Amino acid sequence: MDRLVEQYQNNQITKDQLIQELMTEYGSQVTRLAYSYVKDIQTAENISQEVFIKCYRKMHHLKKESAVKSWIFRIAVNKCKDHFRNGWIKHLRLNVDFSQWLTSTTPSPETEFVKKDQHDELTEQILSLPVKYREVIICFHFQELSIQETSELLNLKVPTVSSRLRRARLMLKEKLEGDGNE
Repeated sequence: MDRLVEQYQNNQITKDQLIQELMTEYGSQVTRLAYSYVKDIQTAENISQEVFIKCYRKMHHLKKESAVKSWIFRIAVNKCKDHFRNGWIKHLRLNVDFSQWLTSTTPSPETEFVKKDQHDELTEQILSLPVKYREVIICFHFQELSIQETSELLNLKVPTVSSRLRRARLMLKEKLEGDGNE
């Protein structure tokens, strides 16, 4: 993807071609990221559209040394935070299936049922975390960003990201072990 940005900056491809490639490459990831914040698919899709509109308008700000994925995700996170700041967010129940992004093999029905049940519980617990912990878990584990990339994306210091990630894992462990004892 960085190659395409370089081609755009060297006037080898058009801005329209570049944004089309970015949408193809990162569109579903941006929507999933937004969905993990807002917990509503229509709102997440709207935010995703806003993200790529902003990317199109601000393409000239992208530097050759910048990581495209981090740049787009930073815009997405900021759009999600703007959404919350606007005050018209409603609390909705999330029913996202993260497992569809984690595996491509076909397990037995029994294994699939157990895995889905565990996944649903984990998803519910992740989404019940406060936003500052939820966002580091999602960036690190589901978006597969490094701690450094997560730090840049969320505009936090690396030790803050590390401690939030550690704290989020502990909170999840306590929640999951607590639920098993009831």
